[in-house]
Amino acid sequence: MLKKGMAAVAAALVFGTVFASGARAADDAQPVQGGTLNVGYLSDTKTLDPIVSQQWTERPILFLMFDSLVDLAPDFSLKPGLAESWTFENGEKRIVLHLRKGVSFHDGTPFDAAAVKWNFDVRLDPAANSSQRSQLASVVTSVDVVDEHTVAINLTQPYPPLLAQLADRAGLMVSPTAAKTWGKDLGSHPVGTGPFKFKDWVRGNHITLVRNEGFWQPGMPHLDGVTFNDIPSNVVGVQRIAIGELDYVGQISPLDTRLAAANPDTALVAATGGNWYSLQWRWDTAPYSNEKFRQAVAHALNRDRINAIVWAGKGQISDGVTPNGLWWTPTDLVHYSYDPAKARALLAESGIAPNTTLTLAAPSGDPLRRLAELIKEDLDAVGLKIQLAPVPQSEYYAKTVAGEIKFTPMRWTQRADPDGLIQYLFASNGAANSTGYKNADVDTWIQEARVTTDAELRKSLYNKIQRQISADLPYVPIGFSSEFSAIRKVAHGFTPMPDLIPRFRSMWKSAK
Repeated sequence: MLKKGMAAVAAALVFGTVFASGARAADDAQPVQGGTLNVGYLSDTKTLDPIVSQQWTERPILFLMFDSLVDLAPDFSLKPGLAESWTFENGEKRIVLHLRKGVSFHDGTPFDAAAVKWNFDVRLDPAANSSQRSQLASVVTSVDVVDEHTVAINLTQPYPPLLAQLADRAGLMVSPTAAKTWGKDLGSHPVGTGPFKFKDWVRGNHITLVRNEGFWQPGMPHLDGVTFNDIPSNVVGVQRIAIGELDYVGQISPLDTRLAAANPDTALVAATGGNWYSLQWRWDTAPYSNEKFRQAVAHALNRDRINAIVWAGKGQISDGVTPNGLWWTPTDLVHYSYDPAKARALLAESGIAPNTTLTLAAPSGDPLRRLAELIKEDLDAVGLKIQLAPVPQSEYYAKTVAGEIKFTPMRWTQRADPDGLIQYLFASNGAANSTGYKNADVDTWIQEARVTTDAELRKSLYNKIQRQISADLPYVPIGFSSEFSAIRKVAHGFTPMPDLIPRFRSMWKSAK
């Protein structure tokens, strides 16, 4: 399936070292058919169209309704999805996907090479406003239908991260027929090839998916359906697990695990890694454009205290965007120690007047709200005046992207290739660059790292990129969370993934 060169890099460089923490909710019981899995989640879902999807909470739902061209194993290695295999041609600038046969979309439309080409063409069309366009358009020149079950992706140069991208939203295949039928309303009428089909969406309450009887994988899915229930907080979600209303709640901090641990019918599963939490601002807007001001804030944050309060001391304080143990994580980033006296001195040097009032968004969901409260305490203590502005969890990211929020705590999950997060956040044209960060050297290094298949050169470039980001401070890194999933013991087959996006398609429920 894979050959040396770009293919080997794409597979081998996905993860140099798997996250060391985390357990699997595995058991020896045999799956049974039937039942509905009730998931509780803090929803900020805007659309169920993967072509334009941006919100994190959309992905667990999308991964049930849509199959990706490439799939990921729990260690982030690549494996077949809707593409059974792939080969490389033209100096690794042409990727040929050999597609799975006998697959249909939920509406009966055949899944074939023409459907794959349509999916790429739409994502590359500026008029479609795809959230993946910036990832794809810089390297994908065209897509050819070779025959009914073979499609070729033509690239401007070798591009190792592409296969990992095709395991995420860029590779989720949408029915062209459904898109033509529903137009801009496709996000409320999603149609994929996955094990579950869309049933209904009551905004602010729930999203219901039902079993796809015609799913291509024999014996799958085990469940009759999955319902995603909006919850106001993870604590409420754990309480609803205790009384049997929910089967799963994720992103639970160590402080909130006590209730779940006290319930003999609930299992706790540790995440393999954690979300990256940070403090972000509009780097190109005053006062955040002031280098001394940014450094002052970085030295004002007591990250050890944040770790102790929010993650019971179990998190991993970090000076950068990637955790320890990955091949692209440097060890010599700028370290901003907790030093209130230095923070006050830097504020004085910056020219920012004492008691300057700044508005910090305080998203309603845990633990972002807690972070905002602790950040306020630290910054108030060095002479700033922070006003917390409550904002619904469902709105805060969209408002940040739109520039309405200029100062906020933020979190991100890791991607299967460093380009997937570093280019996304830190390239001046990155699709999720909501900080306004721009550094010409960083842009150059990101582009160089995207196109080389030399593993050592990629590592060197990503080290340089992260060192520069660490100095420029578009985000103030806080650390990586310690998180758990709470699962009713009647629910089986859950395996955590390093990107922290829960996958439910292999789960099943027993009577007890």
